[in-house]
Amino acid sequence: MTSSDALPATAGECVAMLEELESLKAHLAARQARLTAHLDDLQADASDRSVGAQVALARHESPHRGARLRAMACTLVDDLPHVLAALDDGLINEHRAEILATEADHVHSALRPAFDTALGELLATGAPLGDRALRLAAQRIAIRLDDHAAARRRERAHRNRHLTYQRREDGTAQITAVISDVQAAAVMQSLHQRATQLKAQPDEDRTHAQIIADLFVARLTGQITATHTPIALNIVISAEALLGDGSDADEPAEVVPMYGGAGGPIPASVARNLLACAPEMGTRVRRLFADTDQLVAMESTSRTFDGLLRQFITLRDRTCRTPWCNAPIRHHDHITPDHAGGPTSTLNGQGLCAACNQLKEEPGWHHKVLHHYDLDPHDVEITSPAGQTTHSRAPDPPGLLPPQPTWVEQWPGHWVLTA
Repeated sequence: MTSSDALPATAGECVAMLEELESLKAHLAARQARLTAHLDDLQADASDRSVGAQVALARHESPHRGARLRAMACTLVDDLPHVLAALDDGLINEHRAEILATEADHVHSALRPAFDTALGELLATGAPLGDRALRLAAQRIAIRLDDHAAARRRERAHRNRHLTYQRREDGTAQITAVISDVQAAAVMQSLHQRATQLKAQPDEDRTHAQIIADLFVARLTGQITATHTPIALNIVISAEALLGDGSDADEPAEVVPMYGGAGGPIPASVARNLLACAPEMGTRVRRLFADTDQLVAMESTSRTFDGLLRQFITLRDRTCRTPWCNAPIRHHDHITPDHAGGPTSTLNGQGLCAACNQLKEEPGWHHKVLHHYDLDPHDVEITSPAGQTTHSRAPDPPGLLPPQPTWVEQWPGHWVLTA
């Protein structure tokens, strides 16, 4: 450890350094915002999606996150100079600057200077506002400036009600419902009232929260316990783990969900138990495992990826192949387009989310397959309009050790660690 890396000797010095570094992070975030807005100006003919994706690659973020960072930067630079100055001075961090930029999107452009001035005055007070308090303060300012716009925002939000599903990393899943706040209150009140009644029963050993969760499932499925709901799982598992034999018997399997959300690893013992589910439960499990280093290849004479070929690419790629995206696969894409002679094959196919598939068709974006053998790891090179290059490598099947990372000289004097 060099002298410049030495840690402080006292708690007070440690806290002071943390505060100094937090201010420096905010200053650098303001610099990134100005650079992002300048990049947007330099590529005036490019779409917002294309610029956002380039920001995402540079910052190692998902394309969705890159689009949000681009939007925030342009709003800060063009419409919220006082907020940008507060970020530059370390009065707020990048996350809170994004909160204020998001709220500005709901303010008419003619009123944004007044909105920015009021926010600047609020931030200059140094009030210790957390994320929620800052968002509410910004909303109050916006409502005072234009209450009709706030009412229209609420109406739009009600029209955009929806339900989403996301698998968590601990064997559970999270279902999120975006509905009217009045309806949400009625739902929770009904669940809490019934859970309180059940909890009062002498033989009830579940917690109040567990009862609410069980009631939620039972009411949606129409069953008392909701344990006999037919399920369909895609499981990618090695032959050794499937048979419970050999040194790789405990190698985790991979689940690829059918209804959105990201998959993830599950213990081999859990996968074997799923395979042994009773037929009357309607469980259908597709097993795909590797006898070689890579999954078996398929090819089709059709112009579209369908049937087993479509399932294969979904199970091989698992999530969108764009680096740092991780969104569910929605489109099965020809890497080399069909009109350019690209075959409909596993080699020339990749799974993408809808946004990334649309991005691929933007001017200046190029995807190229980097290998030509079925047993090689499936690798795609992505080049952006600014000349950025990155690799998209399909995840390894269970039981296969990933390649050892190596140092590669990207340009003279600049080395990067790559697999």
